[in-house]
Amino acid sequence: MKRQLSSRRRVHAFSLIELMVVIGIMVVLAGLLISALPGIQSRVNRQKVEALLAEIEGGLSKYEVDHGIYPQNRMESGNRDGVGVEGASVLYKHLSGDYDEDGAVDFEQNEKVYIPKLAYEENEDARAPRSLFIGGEYMVIDSYGDPLRYIADPPNIPQDERQTMNPTYDLWSIAGADPTDPEEQAKHITNWQAN
Repeated sequence: MKRQLSSRRRVHAFSLIELMVVIGIMVVLAGLLISALPGIQSRVNRQKVEALLAEIEGGLSKYEVDHGIYPQNRMESGNRDGVGVEGASVLYKHLSGDYDEDGAVDFEQNEKVYIPKLAYEENEDARAPRSLFIGGEYMVIDSYGDPLRYIADPPNIPQDERQTMNPTYDLWSIAGADPTDPEEQAKHITNWQAN
């Protein structure tokens, strides 16, 4: 009778080996997750940039309907990236409604806002701001924190004199890549098809 009582009181638990196997599996899974995070974050940033470019293109289309022309930022020198960075300021000024570039929408001058929440004061505390004050100018920035690039040729420019890849304007993000390295240009997010 004592044998039967002792077998009923026996507690079923995990052995040390079973616990070590479970912990080992958890460590391996955590390692896989941690190693995948940079790639996931990169994809998320690229998707944010693509969404911002689409929003900017929509704002540019509305601007063109109202004014008959896209905001101009023609490349005069051979530094395409430098002119493109200047274009980030042109985009800010024309699409945010902040023509006097004080960081706030100019409602008292009845300026039209083509992209809501692009003005600096409206998004400076946002987790992912759309504009920053860089080098004395307000600029539209991407989710990597870099200025967007924008170049627009005036209308009716002959094809052989065009400086843009598109007939209207070029809009792109360097997506965190080195803008001076030609090999990293494949990482750029653009509104044109690469050759």
